[in-house]
Amino acid sequence: MTLTEQLKQVKDTVMMRMPESIIQTFKEAIEEINTNRLKEKALQIGDTITGFSLININGNTVKLEDVFNSEYLVLNFYRGGWCPYCNMELREYERLKDDFKNAGADIIGISAEVPTLASQTKDKNTLSFPVLTDKDAEFMKAIGIVFQLNEKAKKDYVGFGMDFTQIHGNENYELPVPAVYIIDKNRKVIFVHFEADYMTRIEPKEVLNFIKNNKSNL
Repeated sequence: MTLTEQLKQVKDTVMMRMPESIIQTFKEAIEEINTNRLKEKALQIGDTITGFSLININGNTVKLEDVFNSEYLVLNFYRGGWCPYCNMELREYERLKDDFKNAGADIIGISAEVPTLASQTKDKNTLSFPVLTDKDAEFMKAIGIVFQLNEKAKKDYVGFGMDFTQIHGNENYELPVPAVYIIDKNRKVIFVHFEADYMTRIEPKEVLNFIKNNKSNL
């Protein structure tokens, strides 16, 4: 079963159980991202990621050069281990990790969840690639993929038991749009997938094929 098929199954189940008012709130939040043209304002192909300072699950600082040991680096920005869509996506990258490695690509997962929760995300999905914390979403803000939850969405998340002050260690109530970036050895962005609808993700196989095709065209 493809990731897209897995996501659809979960989405269909969630939508059947979720009150219409909450569904509408989340739809409006997605529309707000599009209206604010976040995708156009985010880092684009041809831009450069000069570096970052993130935190690993042990609480240690990690720089870009610490995790970039191949020709390409796949940066998977996910919302958090509380998001079922993110977990399925991360597991699919893990399933294909050897294929990515053979194609000359490293993978890292990045979110704003605190290191203890990032560790849980890594363990429950049996991930072998680094899962890193972007404290206060500073790096993701520099990329341009962070948005503020509106009051209605904030209220509904709280109703689901989501305490983002604990999850993120701050009171900013911000989330990243799920995104995938690929940079080459010159740290230039060569691929971007940005999807305002958090229930939709690109197939990791497509990302892998892009890398393979890019290598063959060099």
